[in-house]
Amino acid sequence: MGKRLDVQAAIRKGGTARHSIGDSVSLVVRNGSALWEYQFRENKRTRSVILGSAKGPDAMTITEAREARAQKWIERRNGTLQRKSEAAGERFAKAADAYLSNHAGEWNERHRAGLKALVRKYVPTWFAHKPVSHITSDDVAAVLKANDKNGKGGKPIWNGPGNNRGSRLRRLIEGVLRSRDVEPNPAAWERLRERLSKARAKVVERAAMPAADIPAFLATHAPSDGDIEQRALRFVILTSVRRKEALEAKWNEFDLTERVWRIPASRMKMRRPHAVPLTDAVLACPGERGADDAYVFPSKRTGRVMGHEALKMKDFGFTLHGFRSSFGTWAEEQDDGRTYPMRVIKAALAHGKQNAEDDANAVTARYLRSDQFQARRKLMEHWSQFATGW
Repeated sequence: MGKRLDVQAAIRKGGTARHSIGDSVSLVVRNGSALWEYQFRENKRTRSVILGSAKGPDAMTITEAREARAQKWIERRNGTLQRKSEAAGERFAKAADAYLSNHAGEWNERHRAGLKALVRKYVPTWFAHKPVSHITSDDVAAVLKANDKNGKGGKPIWNGPGNNRGSRLRRLIEGVLRSRDVEPNPAAWERLRERLSKARAKVVERAAMPAADIPAFLATHAPSDGDIEQRALRFVILTSVRRKEALEAKWNEFDLTERVWRIPASRMKMRRPHAVPLTDAVLACPGERGADDAYVFPSKRTGRVMGHEALKMKDFGFTLHGFRSSFGTWAEEQDDGRTYPMRVIKAALAHGKQNAEDDANAVTARYLRSDQFQARRKLMEHWSQFATGW
């Protein structure tokens, strides 16, 4: 008897893989999903049935997957197994809702919201109302290339393969159709690669204010006590965090005694916790401390997170995100790069891949015990003094 499959290890390894457990049942890991699949031959063709997910709160165990396979085998023998033709009339919109609901436990709140937004913003009405079995590769390519919500032609979402909105939407459509046993899958990359551009879009640098101009900019935009947006803007520049990380900050993340802001992994782009040293200049940005679950920079109108238009820099010709580049360039230029090693600068910007030994659930206080955190504290103190002209 072969070695028993370690399901969690296979899921953590990620990538695209198929792990057989016998009886034509496999764990299929693909694009972040992990599904139990039962394959069989019918009319000289290979058919497949999804038995359930191996991830999330309702994850199916190996034993449960085998039991589900046995039930499907009985349904095949009795002629009651649902065929693809029975789902032929199901519209894509309904299938997408079911797919997102079934896999909700596999994603954090931010990722779920992003996937729902992709469907809401970029799937046109004609595609949403089309039966899943009638969708073609040309249909998928049309959605990605030039169709707005009304199907009249709009700005294309596709700008080449990679980790971008177009590719995420393609993978989402592929997953929805796969969940409904649409084979061959019209959204699979191998079927679309000759219908879509394979050129990767060039990365456009965010317009960044020269570091030398920042002290004057902050001096002329000193916030008043009631100007939450200006205080938040100053906070973002001095901490060099991302806009979303700052605007979603709550008071329970701040340790004013240790002078540390601990951002949980769920709110970080790299999905690992991040500790930000707090300088005197940074601590002067928030107002009076609120309740633990209150936002540090709440919207004046709703008391919730500020809207998408908050902290825009349109009038200045620069982007808010560009200040991260300003900070990184300034730090790298200190004493020709000898003062602050690149690893310290990258850590301050929360860049780079997570190390294998990092535990995503570890308490961020581990950073406080490291020389790297102390080096970052020195860097952020230096940056605050420079940017504020102290």
